[in-house]
Amino acid sequence: MTEFDPGPRSLPGIEFATEGDRQQFLANTLVHADGDASCPDGTDADDLQRPVVELDDLKPGDHGEVTFDLALCDNPGYVWLGVADATAAENGYTEPERDDPDESGLETLPGEPPTDHHVELLDAVRAAYWIDDGDDYVDGDEAFQSRGSLRDVLGDLSGIGVALEGDVSSERGGGTGGQGCFSPGRHSVGFVWWLPVDHANETQSDSVRFSLTFYTEQCRHNDGTGDRLSAFVNDDAPLNERPWDGAVADRTGHPEVVVTNNALTQVTFPDVPPFGPPPQTLPLGFDPQVVRVSPGTTVTWHWATYADPFPDFFDEIPHNVVAPDGSFSSGPPEPATTASDFSHTFTEPGLHPYVCVPHGSTQFHHSSPGVPFQEVINESGMRGAILVED
Repeated sequence: MTEFDPGPRSLPGIEFATEGDRQQFLANTLVHADGDASCPDGTDADDLQRPVVELDDLKPGDHGEVTFDLALCDNPGYVWLGVADATAAENGYTEPERDDPDESGLETLPGEPPTDHHVELLDAVRAAYWIDDGDDYVDGDEAFQSRGSLRDVLGDLSGIGVALEGDVSSERGGGTGGQGCFSPGRHSVGFVWWLPVDHANETQSDSVRFSLTFYTEQCRHNDGTGDRLSAFVNDDAPLNERPWDGAVADRTGHPEVVVTNNALTQVTFPDVPPFGPPPQTLPLGFDPQVVRVSPGTTVTWHWATYADPFPDFFDEIPHNVVAPDGSFSSGPPEPATTASDFSHTFTEPGLHPYVCVPHGSTQFHHSSPGVPFQEVINESGMRGAILVED
């Protein structure tokens, strides 16, 4: 174990806590043994029984930093940082929180659900990450690769993740990617968060939970795009244990293709009305989910309607089709009872991912009624992709 160094009270441009907060910061700090550049067998992070960082009673001025050490063996590699299972909740309202002018969600009556599911903690907490030299501090030539509200930073990391800037050129690593490669050996990535002192009661009782993920592949013979299809469509979803089964429907040569927007799929919603015990089969999928087509193909998304024995609420769930890059969109979410089919013609070769915003967005969005959180990224894994190949 290394002796804990309380470290700086600020980063460039960021003022953290006063000396009076030092003891609380120490009480909320976990210290682990130093890593090394070897590659022994170890415990996968998914098997950990507790969070790496878990904080209670967060106060204005509190901050924390965690450094992740990773080792690349033998070959240079591309590295991506991502986020999974991101959820946020209000957890009710304290009296000071209810009276704070910055609190946007209010209960209609004590004990009733809030009228606006907006978790202020996501906007109040600031976060940043960078490639670190192992001293847990931004110094020298180091710079934040991203910095903003926790909501914005986690949203940017969602989907296919963010390519981290390597220490050697892609060409030197044998690849063709634009982000550079990480040389063989040990590297460090720092992630810092802080709650500015000008925030007060609007964050009381709020909570946020998320996982940071790393993905790597060798640079040699690769273009640095990674496994973008699987990373996007099969991204971890809090209410869907298997968002994508790996199937790709081949429709090359077909001038027109139809995709069902609200297809039936298995999810794990809470055991509350109207869902029933998990797992449930609900209209929260695309079918086919991933389609391979030729340039010039027109894809039409169709909102299906359901009759007996399916419950009436199946046709009342709102859906839409939106490309994260804004290249196509069906508009605001609509239920099958009022929605019209949406079509788009694909002319450019490549991967064209899309989501249903209420159930698969890459940004925080309001969750479905009855689930134990108010905001979530990729709630049900309702994502799809069009592969255009010459």
